[in-house]
Parts: sequence; structure tokens; C-alpha cells
Amino acid sequence: MTGEEPKMSNLKMGTVLLQTGTSIPESVWIEKEAYSPGWEEVTNVNGDDLDRQIRRENWSFFFIGGAIQGTSWGSWREIATRSATIRALNKSGLTRFNGFEITGIHSRRFLGLGYVTVVGHARHLQPSPVLQNFAERTRQTSKLPAISAPAAPLPAPALAG
Repeated sequence: MTGEEPKMSNLKMGTVLLQTGTSIPESVWIEKEAYSPGWEEVTNVNGDDLDRQIRRENWSFFFIGGAIQGTSWGSWREIATRSATIRALNKSGLTRFNGFEITGIHSRRFLGLGYVTVVGHARHLQPSPVLQNFAERTRQTSKLPAISAPAAPLPAPALAG
């Protein structure tokens, strides 16, 4: 793999994505990798473990009810999963919550065409035990780097052949 190729992540149930620039307690150690514009994948802990670490520091990592899903057509599962995840993140970003946890990845076929659906829930990380209202979350996310989501799913990388 050369430096120009995009890194494919291994998303699975429990994977957490955080908006770039989200504040976390200094004592909570997480590894993050860029996932898409404005979002980073937490690679060393799942949602439950991150939640325990956050609560130990008297911060809150809210799990928001109501599933959010994104679907993408494609036979190459990694690219279809990435595109479906980006669609779900775009929907999640409208709520101004700063996290997203994947709770399901479903690969299916319809009329012979493969598609992937990514299901997840918005999460919100903050120091207060009381969930901020929409205006406060909007003000907080306006301090984060701008999110410029791609208009269309990312294309599949060219295969050397």
C-alpha cells in the first residue's frame, strides 16, 4: 500500500466516530484516525469501553435513542460500507451531536445487486451530566473545524492490474 491510497478501516459493531476536534478528558487515552472530512474513527476502544473511561472522569457520553442509517449500493463491501457510513454521519451531523456509534452493518442483495446498510446511534461527549440543548451544541460545534461532506460517496480506488 502506498501513501496515496486511502486507508480502509475495519468498521464493526461498537466502532465510535467522533467529530474532529471533539474535546475529551486528558486522562482518557484513545487512538484516532481520520475517517472522512470532519470525522475521526476511534481505533483502540469500542463504544462501551470509551463510555466507561469517560464516566470515570465524571464526563458524559450520551447514547441518543433513534437509529440512524445509511445505505449504499456496491459489490465491494469496504467501499459500500464506507459510503453508507458517510451517509449516516451526514444525517447524524444534522443533530449537532459530536459522536456516532455503529450498532449494525448489514450486507444484502436485491435483484442481484449488493448493498450495505450501516445502522448507528448518535452519541454526545461533554463534561456536563445534563445534555446540552440544540443551540448549545450548535455553538460548540461551530468551534470545531468545518465539516465539508462529499456530495457523493467516495469512488472505489483503482485496482492495479
